[in-house]
Amino acid sequence: MARFILAVLFFFIGSADAQAQSHWEYLSKTPERLIGLLDLPDIVAGGCGPAPNRTTTRAFGAPSQNGRSVGTIYMRDDGNAGCGLMIEKTGGSKEEIPTLESGYEIPAAIVYERRGAWLRIRLSVGSAWVRHADQKYFLQYPEILRENLPYTLQSWDGMLRATPGRSGRVTPLSSGWKALLDRQLSIQYLGSRRVGDEL
Repeated sequence: MARFILAVLFFFIGSADAQAQSHWEYLSKTPERLIGLLDLPDIVAGGCGPAPNRTTTRAFGAPSQNGRSVGTIYMRDDGNAGCGLMIEKTGGSKEEIPTLESGYEIPAAIVYERRGAWLRIRLSVGSAWVRHADQKYFLQYPEILRENLPYTLQSWDGMLRATPGRSGRVTPLSSGWKALLDRQLSIQYLGSRRVGDEL
């Protein structure tokens, strides 16, 4: 059963709607697929709550510091009202950056492309490039399923396939499993396979 769940999760993770405020919904609004998450420890500084030192970073329209400036990324912390990664655009407008948790209450940027030290991250509309030289903070998909995201999505429709790929035979879930679809079910990552250009 775990192998079936895993096979569908790989297909599902890049295109499904998801739990409110966790930003999985942004993944369904674009044909692009995440390739990983980017932790920004100098900005996030351990997540919500007071932090003595938080930095900012610039975002660009191309993978170059000579590229068009998109804005500045920073951490918004409103105490009990919540916190999150934000970008102040070059024109002065501010918006929240879609994130997924890389750890307990640790928001990480959604990464669509990587070119050396440059990573293209998801914005609420479109994307921008950030430079992050320390690649240990880039959490590559699907390996992040081993420890960082070892669970199903709350919006998973319960579709399982016996083999990877859209043409794989569908295995229906029992009624007991269907009753649990609104929860995040723990999984054990076993492996992955590429079918065409899809993981």
